[in-house]
Amino acid sequence: MSPPSGCPTCWPAADVRRLLRHADARIADATAALWPDAETTFRPMVTAGGALLRQVRVDGQMLCATARLAGAVHWGVVLGDDGDCAALLAADGAGVDATVQEADQLTALATYSRLRVAAPTATANGVLFTAWLSGPSLASRLDEHPADLTGLLTGLLDELGEVHHAPAEQLRQVAAPTGIRTHPQIVDQALARPTEHIHPDPAQPAAAGELRALLGSLSLRLERLAAQLDPLLLAHAGLAFGNLTPRHVLYPDSTPRPVLTSPDLGPGGEPTDTGTLLSHLHLLTLDSPPTVRTDLVDGIEAWLAGRLAAQGADWRSWLNTVLTIWAASLYDTVLSALTLPAVLPLDADTSRLAARPRPALDGLKVLTAELRRRGAGAALNATLAALATTPAGHDDADAATTTARC
Repeated sequence: MSPPSGCPTCWPAADVRRLLRHADARIADATAALWPDAETTFRPMVTAGGALLRQVRVDGQMLCATARLAGAVHWGVVLGDDGDCAALLAADGAGVDATVQEADQLTALATYSRLRVAAPTATANGVLFTAWLSGPSLASRLDEHPADLTGLLTGLLDELGEVHHAPAEQLRQVAAPTGIRTHPQIVDQALARPTEHIHPDPAQPAAAGELRALLGSLSLRLERLAAQLDPLLLAHAGLAFGNLTPRHVLYPDSTPRPVLTSPDLGPGGEPTDTGTLLSHLHLLTLDSPPTVRTDLVDGIEAWLAGRLAAQGADWRSWLNTVLTIWAASLYDTVLSALTLPAVLPLDADTSRLAARPRPALDGLKVLTAELRRRGAGAALNATLAALATTPAGHDDADAATTTARC
């Protein structure tokens, strides 16, 4: 079977399915090796944060198994960045496995910080097992009570304060390399993403070309904005938790303190996590009905007003950094949704974004254009105004009030 039309590197659907079966077997083999005499039940896999997750019941205990295709982030693998399927399967297990890195980071966070995280239960064969956490996520809590956004985000950033401002040396040792960087990590990742993997729908062959042109224009804007960042601001920050999305923040019990999952510790501290979280709140807001959206936009504005006041005279530099990371993370998330093959077990958020990317991209146009031309304050105001008035794509029947994640 050949690659998708017009792209010589993307894997055909048959090869993606083959690698999924390989990952599935890795999870089954790891479970059998760790609990050889246990009664086990496996639920379907789903993609999340560049990994494959599968719920596993082991003698009545619910666990979350996390694996990555060939030990790497799946979007890079299936787009052909690391070679074809046969080569990847032959080399599987070689090199640094991102799942092992995640396990090391979760262990260090559980040991050397006060942050509540889903600590590893066991690891084997490149598969990480953690407890399966049932309960509302930040996303579902905001869907039910959008007016609580300011308080929830304040509590979340308070929880992360130690990691952001005074991380233990053991956390720095398991994080991505720190020091002075030209760009934040998410900005580098977004700028490195190619747009040629957006394949045309046979029924709408012009749509892919229009999207490529728009994404190319947005990439150029991001590159110019990134060149204006102050690397010293990020170098003087602590660590960023990384990959901070509303669905990676869970409230499994009656306490107000969240449990965080899927870390990607690295440099950049609080500005990086703030910008990343805002980009995902942007998408959550777009997918909300008008009444919920109004409360969410008002909450984002109120929360950011407090954060800006805390920056004092440095507020412009801080906001410029946060908005650039917001834009880069939003761009990266949309491009990932548009390029991942449908044969992957995509989560509902990614599937909806792939089917309806234009509202997010139109908002990104506003953010990047205003940030380039008029500065951070005007860009924030224009972005929030656009977010409040964009037609909703929300379907109340799809609104989940609880989630179970690892």
